Amino acid sequence: MKAKAAVVWGPGEPWTVEEIEVDPPGPGEVLVEWAASGLCHSDEHFRSGDRVPAEIEETVFPLLGGHEGAGIVSQVGPGVTELAVGDHVVASFAPTCGKCRYCTSGRAMICDANRDFMAPGQLVDGAIKHRVRGRDLFVMAKLGTFAERTTVSVNSVIRIDADIPLDAACLVSCGVPTGWGSAVVRGGVRPGDVVAVVGLGGLGISAVQGARLAGAAHIVAIDPFESRRDSAAKLGATRVAASIEDARPDIAHLTNGQGADVVVLTPSVVTGEILAEGLSITGKGCVCVSVGMGELGQTPVPIDIGMFSLLHKEIRGSLFGGMNPRSAPVQLLGLYRDGLLDLDAMITTYPLDDINTALADTSQGRVVRAVVRMGAAS
Repeated sequence: MKAKAAVVWGPGEPWTVEEIEVDPPGPGEVLVEWAASGLCHSDEHFRSGDRVPAEIEETVFPLLGGHEGAGIVSQVGPGVTELAVGDHVVASFAPTCGKCRYCTSGRAMICDANRDFMAPGQLVDGAIKHRVRGRDLFVMAKLGTFAERTTVSVNSVIRIDADIPLDAACLVSCGVPTGWGSAVVRGGVRPGDVVAVVGLGGLGISAVQGARLAGAAHIVAIDPFESRRDSAAKLGATRVAASIEDARPDIAHLTNGQGADVVVLTPSVVTGEILAEGLSITGKGCVCVSVGMGELGQTPVPIDIGMFSLLHKEIRGSLFGGMNPRSAPVQLLGLYRDGLLDLDAMITTYPLDDINTALADTSQGRVVRAVVRMGAAS
C-alpha cells in the first residue's frame, strides 16, 4: 500500500514529503494510521547526521522520520491479540519485553528489546517493509510516525482511550514523559525544592509542569527565547532567565547560596560546557539530570573533579525520564484529562507538507512543540 511521508535522503538535507510503499503487518505487527506526530530533537539528530556513525550512514539514509506519534490501528497481523482494528494508540520508541532483568527490576525504559535501534528493518524479524523510489527505508525508532501509515511491532505502540485528542496524545509517547520524569523520577523533586530547568522546549516545559505538581517551592526556567520563558511562567515556573549565568543570582538568593536541589538540562543539544554550568548551580549533595543529547562521540566536560567529589553531587542520565514506557503515557494522559497537565498549551500544529517550516519554527524558539498532522481523525 502507499502512504505520504517525510523522508530525508542524506545528512543535513531537508525533509521531502513523498509517496512511500508500506507492506502489510505480519505476525506480531499492526498497521497504524498516524494522525499526529511531534517534532522531537532526536529526529533532528538523525536528519543532521550528528548522531549517525559514519560507518553505518549508508544504511540510515534514506530515512523515514518520526517517533513521537499517535494514531489508529487499521490492520492487525496474524496472531495479534493485544490490539484490535480501531484502537487508538501512541508510539513507544522504547519497546519493552517484560521479561529481561531490566524490566523485572523496574527499569523497563532500558529494556533489551530496543538494543537493535540502529539496525535496519522491523523490530520483530528485521524484514524491510517500507520503501521509497525503490529504495529500502531506514525507519526512525522502528516507528516512522512522519507518515500517513506504517507497520510496527505491537510492542512499539500503547493503547489509549479513544476520547483523548490525538494531537495531544502524541506528546506522551516521548517528550512529555522524558521531561516530566527527568524532574520527578530521575531528579526526585520533593515538596519545597528549588528546581532549575535549562531549555524550555517540549521536554523542558514538561519538566517544569512535573516539578510544579511534585511540590517544588521555586522553579527557575532558563531559555534564550522570550516566548518560551513566557510559556514556562504560565505553566508553573516561578522565575525565568535567559541563561544559566543570568539565573545564578536568583538561585543563590533562593537557596542561601547553596545551589538548586535539582537541575534538569533539556536544551536541544547538551555540550560539555552546558553540563559543567548546570553542575555549577547544583547544590551540594544534589542532582543534575542531563536529558538532551550532544553530537556522537565523547565530549569533554570541564569540571573540577575534586570539588565534584567533595560536594557529593550527582550527574544522572535520563532515558524516558526513568519512567515505565508502557504505563507512563496512560498515567500522564490521566493527568491531562483531569486538568493537571496542560498539553494543549504546548502544541502548534502544521500539515505534514509544512514539516520544514515546523522544524525552522522549533529551532528558532517560536513554538514549544511542533506537531505535524497526517490527516487521520484527531
